[in-house]
Amino acid sequence: YSVSIICGDKYVTKKILEQSEISVPTGEKFFPEEWKLSILYARKIGFPVVIKPVFGSHGDHIYMDIENETELEHIVTNVFVNGIKKPFIIEKQFEGKEYRVFLTKNGDYAVLHRDPASVIGDGKHTISELIEIENEKRKERTNSLCPIAVDEITEIYMKKNNISMDDIPEENKKVYLRHNSNIAKGGLCIDYTDKIHNSVIENCKKILETFSGLSYVGIDYMSKNIEENQTEDMYNIVEVNTVPGIHMHMRPSHGEPRNVAKYMVDLIFPE
Repeated sequence: YSVSIICGDKYVTKKILEQSEISVPTGEKFFPEEWKLSILYARKIGFPVVIKPVFGSHGDHIYMDIENETELEHIVTNVFVNGIKKPFIIEKQFEGKEYRVFLTKNGDYAVLHRDPASVIGDGKHTISELIEIENEKRKERTNSLCPIAVDEITEIYMKKNNISMDDIPEENKKVYLRHNSNIAKGGLCIDYTDKIHNSVIENCKKILETFSGLSYVGIDYMSKNIEENQTEDMYNIVEVNTVPGIHMHMRPSHGEPRNVAKYMVDLIFPE
């Protein structure tokens, strides 16, 4: 198996990282026909839990903040049993901020904080209108921002947080529209390369060594505080990407651009 295929399987990746003593969320894999077992497992590890497909990208079919068995059963049966009919992972939800660490075997790196999709109130427009205005701006593609997605995940998140599309947020009030921070769904990408504690890169180097054969990697890194020493309970590795997007580092929505394309070219043409 090529290392890319292995990393494409989120469950196998999790198990390999666990064996290398890298912190990952507690979690288990289930097939659609095992959905009843998955609910018992969630009860055992305790809510809130996250559910995600074993194979997937761009934050598709990832549900967070699942707080009870009724909610979980609804998502499991609708999405995974009767919908995409694919194996899924139930994980204990880790509370921390989300980051993407790009690292090469030469030791070059760039780090982004990924902030979930949100709008900023102006005291005049509804949330629905603010999304429209923001998405209109994002069509210019001056940076890596994608349109804010409005989907089932948005609806679930807003309902849970008592937010309506007709609300008019006061001036400068930030209103989040989902919990997961994927850039493809409208999240912000803020450069954090110079702010992180060096233990973050030490952890990521260990991951790159674990998957020998990879020249570079994009690591989805969650941390309670990325500016402090990363002890075992301080962080969780959520995913390892062998084909990481580089545009978000080169054109972040906030902060200094990082020329990660150069890092990749340096690997190919060391001379």
